Amino acid sequence: MKKQILLLAFLSFGLFTACDTDDDSPDETPQINEELVGIWYIDDMIVDGEKIPYNDHEDCGKDYIEFNEDGTYRQIDIWGCEEDVDEEGTYTATDNTITLTISGNDVVVMDIVTLNSETLLVEGMDDVDDDGEEEVVQQRFTRE
Repeated sequence: MKKQILLLAFLSFGLFTACDTDDDSPDETPQINEELVGIWYIDDMIVDGEKIPYNDHEDCGKDYIEFNEDGTYRQIDIWGCEEDVDEEGTYTATDNTITLTISGNDVVVMDIVTLNSETLLVEGMDDVDDDGEEEVVQQRFTRE
């Protein structure tokens, strides 16, 4: 269940997109939203308005995702009270979207609903219950 919730947020929902720009600007630095940098702990998931709280091995700590200033990220799962890097790659972020490029070149784009010093809320569509119809899925992360 733990893997489903965290991976759902960053792997399965969102749009698979590719962009090609003809911008000849010399600045090749990825766009980073400074509010996003740091560690974000999974808090809950909201599927079609129904809140599903995180409830997996809190005695050992919560799974989290870490966004770094250099445009890299890593997703950490807590297994047996030890950290395990589940996924890593690069990201770009604007005021409205987070684009993750996962090792292996998969790209996921998610809408940012809320981003402030304490809360990150992302949204996308996914068939969470495997009934053939996609549901609106929000994933909430907090700093603590």
